Amino acid sequence: MTDPAATLTESSTARRQRLGGTPSGRLCLVVIGEGLDATHPLPDGGKVSIGRAPECDIRIDHPSVSRSHALLTIGNQLVIADSGSANGTRIRDRWLQAGASAEVALGEPIDVGSVMVVVQQRSQPAQQRHIWAHGYFEARLEEECARAQASSSIFAVIRIHCRKRDASRTVEQTLGEQLRPMDVIGYYGPSEHEVLLVDITREEVASIVTKLGEALEAAGAPSSIGLAMFPTDARNPYELLARASASAMGQRPQAKDHTSLVIANAAIQNLDRIVHRIAGGTISVLVTGETGVGKEVLAERIHRLSRRADKPFLRLNCAALSESLLESELFGHEKGAFTGAVQTKAGLLETADGGTVFLDEIGELPMTIQVKLLRVLEERQVLRVGALKPRFIDVRFVAATNRDLEVEIQKGTFRQDLYFRLNGITLVIPPLRERTSEIPDLAVAFVKQASERNGVVTPPGITRDALTMLCEYTWPGNIRELRNVIERAVLLAGSGGTIDVDHLPIEKMRAATRAIVTPKPPTIPPPLPSAPQPDPLAVTLRPNAPPPASPAKPDNASERDRIVDALVRAGGNQKKAAELLGVSRRTLINRLAEYGIPRPRKK
Repeated sequence: MTDPAATLTESSTARRQRLGGTPSGRLCLVVIGEGLDATHPLPDGGKVSIGRAPECDIRIDHPSVSRSHALLTIGNQLVIADSGSANGTRIRDRWLQAGASAEVALGEPIDVGSVMVVVQQRSQPAQQRHIWAHGYFEARLEEECARAQASSSIFAVIRIHCRKRDASRTVEQTLGEQLRPMDVIGYYGPSEHEVLLVDITREEVASIVTKLGEALEAAGAPSSIGLAMFPTDARNPYELLARASASAMGQRPQAKDHTSLVIANAAIQNLDRIVHRIAGGTISVLVTGETGVGKEVLAERIHRLSRRADKPFLRLNCAALSESLLESELFGHEKGAFTGAVQTKAGLLETADGGTVFLDEIGELPMTIQVKLLRVLEERQVLRVGALKPRFIDVRFVAATNRDLEVEIQKGTFRQDLYFRLNGITLVIPPLRERTSEIPDLAVAFVKQASERNGVVTPPGITRDALTMLCEYTWPGNIRELRNVIERAVLLAGSGGTIDVDHLPIEKMRAATRAIVTPKPPTIPPPLPSAPQPDPLAVTLRPNAPPPASPAKPDNASERDRIVDALVRAGGNQKKAAELLGVSRRTLINRLAEYGIPRPRKK
């Protein structure tokens, strides 16, 4: 018989592999005691150790239970053996001596110390969890971002990348068993799943990720798990998904995914000319634009074109550092400056001496830190926490934000003097919906990058219809959203395949496209130039391929007039007006707010 003490030295994963079973068997062990009420699934066969030690298969945290208390053998018969416990193991009013064993019937109570355990049939198979399509998952994630922003709560997104092919059912079954009922599980693509963990603490996230990794390993579906937290890692769904994906792949999400700027658009060409002019100087730069337009890309380009290119480029996400740690991280501290400061530490700003500091999401910087950052900008000196003398640094500051800092100044959340110091020159990056000529080249670049990251040997091409949809979509998440869409399409299309409309989030993209196109008789886009191809519907894109012609989009004034006209014809009924426009009621309400049109009041 296997020595129980030796059993406890094995890892949980190795032990389950030796047992030859999984936690999804037909039996379970019910634990009942003072302050205890738990049910543990049992494997189909093998030996299961019971005790207070963390290494036990079933851990019972009770003072009457020994660290290695008993060993349950599951086979043709159920057998319980005492492992030399201090308070004994009793069955049918018989106390077992150390090493002694006895057969157990289903439903028969066993005393383990003063705790009772019972082996039972699982009452019913675990209920099959719903696995949502990526489109629903992304919409749910957008809602959670808005809710968390309003309530100042936190949540997490995790990406599961299974290293074993054809294991999706095992992964989904394990996710259903390990996750809470309120968690949202989504299917991202072959070997890829995503999970939204709501109403959760950081400690709970860490515990869930650890247990989930162990359970997937034990179930024969070894996986890498990537994590992104709101709001410390990101504040929008597209960046959260990108960071979780990069984390699962063991990569750092960085601007080099599209560092080589695509400048097919005239506005970007003008912007690039300005960048070349200012790169050689020391003037502070403020980069503004919507989420995901490439502000970090532009900041890094300024650094690479400057005389500081061989020095550090320090990225600081102002929203990711807590106020309590921000000062010590930025400015450093002296030994003994506070509890835990066991040695002197140089701040991040000092480590970037001679280089460029990129302050991302500068609008999120706490007011107390704004004051100290202003002093650094004015004097180019940093004072470590606990130090008496400042230290000179030579850095250039590039800041970025998707907020209107002038509005934040009026609200009292951003210092006007700091704004003037950062705003030596402002560079505004237009959103992707105004740069559709860049989409074909960006799509090709992202296909290549996603193929390399996911081991797709032959990058897929993109059909004409798919490219047309990409060019007509409004891209609220801009380049970051485009990259996420292309990465998923590459996984769905596979090596040597072709990305078609079915590989894109059709419903979301069509809805957004309809919202900006005239709802009157549809304008048919001019056909693409014909070219001799083996299959005219499977056009493989290459860099510098011309974009397909898109229907002209109405200007804001004409769209506003159409909305007002529809409201008049509908007698102020928003639902009817939305139907006349061919959009959803929610889209209509968003447009009313965007154009400052008063919402009709109910009579």
